[in-house]
Amino acid sequence: MAYIEKSFNIPNNTGLSETQIQLHLGLYAGYVKNTNILLDKINALKSGEDAVVVSELQRRLGFEFDGMRLHEYYFSQLSEGAQALDMDSKLGQLITTQFGSFDNYIADLKRIASTRGIGWVITYYDAENNSLINVWVADHELGHLAGLPIVFVIDLWEHAFMVDYAPATKADYVSTYLSAINWEVVAKRI
Repeated sequence: MAYIEKSFNIPNNTGLSETQIQLHLGLYAGYVKNTNILLDKINALKSGEDAVVVSELQRRLGFEFDGMRLHEYYFSQLSEGAQALDMDSKLGQLITTQFGSFDNYIADLKRIASTRGIGWVITYYDAENNSLINVWVADHELGHLAGLPIVFVIDLWEHAFMVDYAPATKADYVSTYLSAINWEVVAKRI
């Protein structure tokens, strides 16, 4: 089974330039392509004749697949333009209960996004505790919370913002990105 590159209806008024968006979408296309290449190679080599090669391909698959999927979350959040979160939705209620307000939730995301280095800010939903957990994930495949579905992501690898924002102004990129989110898309993930 091959993964197919998804398309996203991202309006021009996101605060990120068309050049930035197109370069970033090109990187996403590479993750889809590499995921498919790796899966094909792994399936062809599974006979056990070269365990070291298969192991390395499996390791790399986690990086490429997670890079593909996290970017799908990232770009889908921009689809159709900015939409406010319905605070009566399950996500809105969780945010209010846990963070006190939507503004406090956004402040927590921004605090985590100020972490030095490359990675992702991810909000997970823990159904067992009916709670949201905001975390920093350094690489695509490292640091995820086991078994928890992803609700929201912010890409903080330089490729996500370097056309429009210098590393020293990463906080401006984060604010711009957060202002362009279609929270209806995000709310449907719970």
